[in-house]
Amino acid sequence: MEISSADLREMILKMASTVEAIVDNSSKSSVTIQEVFEYENQVNKYHTDIDDLVFKYIALKTPAATDLRIALSVMKINSELERIADQAVNIKRNMKKLNNEYQQLTALTDEVKMMLQNSIDAFVKLDSKLATDVIQHDHSVNELYRDIMRDFVQAMKVDKVDLDEGFSVIRVAKCLERIGDQATNIAEDVIFLESGADIRHNADIKFGRRKEDKVKIEGQKE
Repeated sequence: MEISSADLREMILKMASTVEAIVDNSSKSSVTIQEVFEYENQVNKYHTDIDDLVFKYIALKTPAATDLRIALSVMKINSELERIADQAVNIKRNMKKLNNEYQQLTALTDEVKMMLQNSIDAFVKLDSKLATDVIQHDHSVNELYRDIMRDFVQAMKVDKVDLDEGFSVIRVAKCLERIGDQATNIAEDVIFLESGADIRHNADIKFGRRKEDKVKIEGQKE
């Protein structure tokens, strides 16, 4: 079986499209949990198929340099996408318990969806700047999550929100915050793929404190 790096990219992009769909539908009241499970099954199938394809690619091609980075990045992104789908299922389970819509939760959902879409776009375009923007945007998502935690814990204390309702909102918010983290991980993988730089523990890049570091990463080539 002839396998190319283009095959790996094509498969992961198909999986990413399905993951975007499950995240989008997890917050829609018109979509049933059974329909969300169907998306999850598709994602799980992609997860195993892509891992198998990457293993075969490495075994048959013994890739080096950029081609090896593609294989490793696809495998890591594959894992992150599968976890995102799991979070989407948890979101749907808890959204079913909500009796009201909440502006804060809607805002967090929109922000996280944007992060996910941009992380995938960064992979498609091999765009390190867009990937860096995703990484730095995670701080905004974390702030929204903390605001929801604070406001709903306080609302439950004074019986402004029912306990079951309040805890369901917090669980949804936590799942969304985790998806933001996983989109960040994908963006870090894009930077590794594009430049060979590992920035997972580089606080200067993540917090945007030094522009010259961003330029250095974007300019690094094989």
